[in-house]
Amino acid sequence: MKRVVARELLDEPIESFTELEGNMADIEFANRVFGGISPVVREIRRMDARSLLDVCCGSADIPLAAARDAQRRGSPLALTVLDCSAHMLMIARARAQRVGEVSFVAGDARALPFGDRSFDVVTCNLALHHFEPDAARLLLRELRRVARLMPLVCDLRRSLPAYAAALAWSRTTSNRLTRHDAPLSVRRAYTPREAQALAYDAGWRAPRVRSEAFFRMTISDRGRA
Repeated sequence: MKRVVARELLDEPIESFTELEGNMADIEFANRVFGGISPVVREIRRMDARSLLDVCCGSADIPLAAARDAQRRGSPLALTVLDCSAHMLMIARARAQRVGEVSFVAGDARALPFGDRSFDVVTCNLALHHFEPDAARLLLRELRRVARLMPLVCDLRRSLPAYAAALAWSRTTSNRLTRHDAPLSVRRAYTPREAQALAYDAGWRAPRVRSEAFFRMTISDRGRA
């Protein structure tokens, strides 16, 4: 399945804040049910991370879930989330109640406003496919630069079965953004081989791609930055 170059509705300014919140609620549901949260929690536990930066955070449901898991385990996790959208950060702030201290930062994922090795783990969830190859390399280079232990990217795996599944799931909601963007996201996504090549190009030392359930994948790097 050839990758397409196109823009999702979420890439454009959204006039209706209510519609955007509905789209985020759909994505949160998909992350809970279709395995978007567990890979991040798994790696946070494995690395015994004490600080986490989530880039292109959206509603921040995944990093917030990781922070709640850390709270339950009695292992404090300092959480910072970054997005270029003020509306997204507003939604994330509303979701962050009872999680403890969370830092919210407006910024460009391709030029992160942090020093080298500032966070134990740096994550980016369901966002890599929004970046064309040159921009994706910049994003991945920045994730690697600010991660002390590991950068971790979680995204969709492009394939015809994944597209069919996303199309079918998108028909279960009336949200215009979800119905348009969910199947297009799969068509824009990278294959594991393509994602690994991008990571190598971005300076990752030993990028590892792991296929996850429900047509997702994780790309991580434990080599030194």
